[in-house]
Amino acid sequence: MINFDYQPGADDDVRKQTVQEPVKIKKQLRFSYVLILGIAIVFAGCVIYNFFPSLKGLWSTAAAKTVRVIKREVPLTGIFYVEGNAAAIVDGKVVKEGDVVDGVRIVKIHRHEVEFQKSDRKWTQKMPVADEGVSSGLPVLLQLGSSGCPPCKKMTPILDDLRADYERKFKVRYIDVWANTEAGNKYGIKKIPTQIFFDKEGRELYRHVGFYSRKEILARWKKLDIGF
Repeated sequence: MINFDYQPGADDDVRKQTVQEPVKIKKQLRFSYVLILGIAIVFAGCVIYNFFPSLKGLWSTAAAKTVRVIKREVPLTGIFYVEGNAAAIVDGKVVKEGDVVDGVRIVKIHRHEVEFQKSDRKWTQKMPVADEGVSSGLPVLLQLGSSGCPPCKKMTPILDDLRADYERKFKVRYIDVWANTEAGNKYGIKKIPTQIFFDKEGRELYRHVGFYSRKEILARWKKLDIGF
């Protein structure tokens, strides 16, 4: 039988179509599998979250623990330890045991660390070590002030004399908090001038706000058991 509708190349077109159709079907099936799998995962997650409260509680507990680790630190910048009358500097405020700062209660003040509590969370923070005394191996008197502050200007010759007279006993350093605002934040400075006394390990021993005479500074070192 003769096919008068036959055209040259028709067989090739049929072959191409026969090959392409299975490929298209495979791609459509893959997409369907991925879509079904995604829907199944979302559905399973919803079922677990809503019908298995123990697992949901486990997730909440893990999240809460993560938050505790991230947010439990408070700005502890100083400890004044005297048996029976200890105090600490938290967020720029002088506090004692039992005081509350921004919802955080000061439980116990030790010589080099403080115990804190917020709601059901309890933790201990060690006194941060400043870099002021470590490099020199000597105690440090650090004054934070400003060139435009009258009491600061009045103290300049006092600090210069102490620096010259006691260079082998303690270091005297000065930071202008108007020029270096980061230092003011670092040490929790609220008023100037502020003098901070560090031991040779860089731990804060005491701080004073306002004008401080040479005699008072030397007397303070003596009270801190660092006599000259």
